[in-house]
Amino acid sequence: AQEAPAASPAPAASPAPSAAQAAVEAEAEKFEAGVEQMQAELVALRTAAGADNAKYQADSQAVVAKYQPQADAFANALAAFAADPASGVPAEAQAQIAQGVTQIRSVPTMMRDQIGQVTPEQLAGAQAQAPAPQ
Repeated sequence: AQEAPAASPAPAASPAPSAAQAAVEAEAEKFEAGVEQMQAELVALRTAAGADNAKYQADSQAVVAKYQPQADAFANALAAFAADPASGVPAEAQAQIAQGVTQIRSVPTMMRDQIGQVTPEQLAGAQAQAPAPQ
């Protein structure tokens, strides 16, 4: 009688993420969702402002400020994870992560700069392109 071949061992499950890695991933998800929501709010404000640039500027800056803590939390979690020796992040990757942290922290500033460049003419154009209320 022939013997059945031995069953190959099940592939090793990837190790569960560390608490620090899970925290970074959770903050990343919150940050991504926050950026999407912020962009949607800014688009709505741009349409609603008409040609009132001062109102658009003030309201938009308030929206960006509301999302600043999410950017900071994600950047802080990522920086802490990379700096933790237990995370096993190689030194060369730490430099790349540091650049990423800087970019994450700069998102609100970039948004503020873009908002500051919006002109009343652009606001009027956004109003003209908005779908008619139904």
